[in-house]
Amino acid sequence: MKISSMTFKEPPVYHEIPPIYEGLGLPDLSSFIEQRFEFAYAIGKEERIGYGSIRFYKQQGDFKVNISDKLPGVGPKKLQQIKGLLLEDAKRALIQSIDSELEKRQVYYADFRQRRKD
Repeated sequence: MKISSMTFKEPPVYHEIPPIYEGLGLPDLSSFIEQRFEFAYAIGKEERIGYGSIRFYKQQGDFKVNISDKLPGVGPKKLQQIKGLLLEDAKRALIQSIDSELEKRQVYYADFRQRRKD
């Protein structure tokens, strides 16, 4: 099994989570930068295309690869291997993409709690 190519499809997107949620200690509720990519992988002689994204969580300094669709011929163990291979390639490319991007695309999350009527 090998990854033959990986290309980003769009510029990185900055997801800003409100500070009230940042302090909860949950990695999914912290600000992150995400970029989507397309990759070609080969299992045996057959080469296939897959889609995924890489996230960089700012507070923790962690990177995480998400694969959006089920990959044919790939079970849970091979999926972890593919994510590991993609993480190595995508981590460097994401950092370069963040540094070279002039215009930031941001998504803001808001706090929509109802105010108390005292």
